[in-house]
Amino acid sequence: MLNILLPILSFLSLAGAFYILYKKLPALVNIPLESIQNKETFFSFLRRIIKSLFSFVHPKKIKIYTLVLAEKVLSRFRTTTLKVHETIELMSRDLKHKSQQEKWEHNWFSHKDKDKDEKGDLPTEEKK
Repeated sequence: MLNILLPILSFLSLAGAFYILYKKLPALVNIPLESIQNKETFFSFLRRIIKSLFSFVHPKKIKIYTLVLAEKVLSRFRTTTLKVHETIELMSRDLKHKSQQEKWEHNWFSHKDKDKDEKGDLPTEEKK
């Protein structure tokens, strides 16, 4: 439940921020240049912010980060599947051992009962 809640809240907050920006965009564009302190318009400010973000984030860095993250995820997936495989292997081995033991006991008791029937030995209760 919590896995779904966090992305929904993030999406709703991002959608709300975009809605507010969409509603305020005409007012921000119409601000007169005389009232702006450093004479920078909204679009030039936005362009400057985007350029600074792209200067920090290079495509090569993104590719390296993605590859490292994929390697970590695949490594964890591999170890998890190996642990599950080992657990299943142990359970299978135990079940095979138990079934062989049950089969042996069944054969032993059935041969013992056959030997009693052939000898004519009756249990003590039936002799009386």
